[in-house]
Amino acid sequence: MSEELSRWYRGRLVIGPFMPFDGGEVDRLEREIGLPLPTSYRAFLEAAAGESLPYAVRLPACEPEPWQSFDALYQPGRNADGEYGWGTLLGEYRRSRTWQLPDEVPLAGLLPVARNGGGDTLFLDLNPATPGRLHAFVHGIPHAGYLPTGVFTHVADDFDAYLDSLTVDPDLAEDTWVDVADSAPDDTWRQTVAAWLDKELPGWRTEPWAG
Repeated sequence: MSEELSRWYRGRLVIGPFMPFDGGEVDRLEREIGLPLPTSYRAFLEAAAGESLPYAVRLPACEPEPWQSFDALYQPGRNADGEYGWGTLLGEYRRSRTWQLPDEVPLAGLLPVARNGGGDTLFLDLNPATPGRLHAFVHGIPHAGYLPTGVFTHVADDFDAYLDSLTVDPDLAEDTWVDVADSAPDDTWRQTVAAWLDKELPGWRTEPWAG
């Protein structure tokens, strides 16, 4: 596993560590599912199979919480213990076969590829009729101001379109900068965060929290 802090892919920051691409592991995943990975997603795994994608996507079906993040990426191959455990594509695929989701969530041919801290999941559709599309299941919270019930919704037509639709949540931008603001100016991660904010939120340096 590469200990690189970050890589850029299609103009998006991907945070490491990164799994080296192993075609054999991807072949094993495809054999178990019985369906091939779409070209755009396979290209992403080859170039930037990192641990986090710090962005959000707008999902109108999730009003009054339309901005949703699936920042924790699942990675190809085995984990540090040599197992297909939590956070691995094959491990999460196997685990998802036992999930108790609403009847309208058709798990057949869906590969979980990312999640967030609330357990909401981003799925890659491998079915021949809808290859490459991305869908999400977002849990509901029965309180005012939140999505009242769980929603299964279309996210993007393919993985590249998903990346192109991403944006930075201003609250995440603030929290991320505050974490590094006191680091030395030549600190590598501080410089990476600054470059990310410069690209995604050009006016961020005028915000009160930018200091």
